[in-house]
Amino acid sequence: MMYKPPYLQKYAGKSTRFTCPGCKTPHSFTRYLDGKTHQPIHPTVGRCNREIKCGYHYTPRQYFTDIKRQETHAPTTNQFDPWYPDLHSPSTQHATSESMISPSNFPQHGKPLARGSNHLTPQFISQPTAPQPLHHYPDPGALFLAPQPSQPKTPDYIPRKYLKRSLSYNSNFVRFLRKYFSDLQIAEAANNYLLGATTNKEVIFWQVDIHGKVRTGKIMKYNPQSGRRVKNGYGGINWVHHKLKKSNPSFSDFNLSQCYFGEHLLRLYPKKPVAIVEAEKTAVIASMIYHDYNWLAAGNLNGLNVEKSIVLRNKTVILYPDAGCYDRWLRKAEQINRELPLHLTVSAFLEHFATPKQTHHGYDLADYII
Repeated sequence: MMYKPPYLQKYAGKSTRFTCPGCKTPHSFTRYLDGKTHQPIHPTVGRCNREIKCGYHYTPRQYFTDIKRQETHAPTTNQFDPWYPDLHSPSTQHATSESMISPSNFPQHGKPLARGSNHLTPQFISQPTAPQPLHHYPDPGALFLAPQPSQPKTPDYIPRKYLKRSLSYNSNFVRFLRKYFSDLQIAEAANNYLLGATTNKEVIFWQVDIHGKVRTGKIMKYNPQSGRRVKNGYGGINWVHHKLKKSNPSFSDFNLSQCYFGEHLLRLYPKKPVAIVEAEKTAVIASMIYHDYNWLAAGNLNGLNVEKSIVLRNKTVILYPDAGCYDRWLRKAEQINRELPLHLTVSAFLEHFATPKQTHHGYDLADYII
């Protein structure tokens, strides 16, 4: 039987995001699920999505290492039995095995990487031959650092009619842009990035791949005056595919495979070098100032990866991480450079330019431009 590693619970609404044990912020914590049972490993095993302000990340490997150390004092099956009935609550029934955790999500335990270094040292540990029950895992080091083979799944796509219906300047995000940019600049950016809007004036950042296929749309609320994201219980973010799942039974088994926001521009402007930022908002704003690049967005701090970067083969790419995130994206760049034929560099501009206060608040290129 093939071993199935733990994985981060796929987002399926507010009920799948919990209060972070570190910063105590509600609906900000993603739990790790057991690869075999698809149930949470423990309420504290997971990652906070407030990576800059909190950074809590308790991995399955760390958890089982701690359990192993405690085995001589108390049996783990008795210690956690009282919590197991809650695993069958409705909030955990939506978990699936589609979103497998990748080795890149685990912390690096080697020496700190020197800034500007072009080398990372991967760690390879032999894989277990079979899954083990939760109360009797083998050495965690053998389980959680080994790269696990994954079977690629064919992504599902959203019909273009939904994108076409949404195309509009009537979002609070565009209202904010009008404070700083001309109508001509905004029109060009909106057309390039296929900006949409909901009836509540939320912006839709559509993910369209290099072949013109619509992967999903990211729905976000913005304050029209400050340009800041309006957060609520689930961070002020929703997804088109998630809404369609609720309203249309044919989308109930939708298999999401994300791409970089703006990826379709690679086909429209194939000779331009590529610049990648974290936020969709930043990509749109940067494109109105620096026209000589195809500006893409990773979507979040962990949205930069090898799989999504396959479309960047043989291209010149520069990364602009948010202030305070330079080292993380440098490590990602090292990995991508090793596995793909491309020329990828990381800009330290914001790392040097931002003040400590700006770094604390996640200052990005859009903030600098504004």
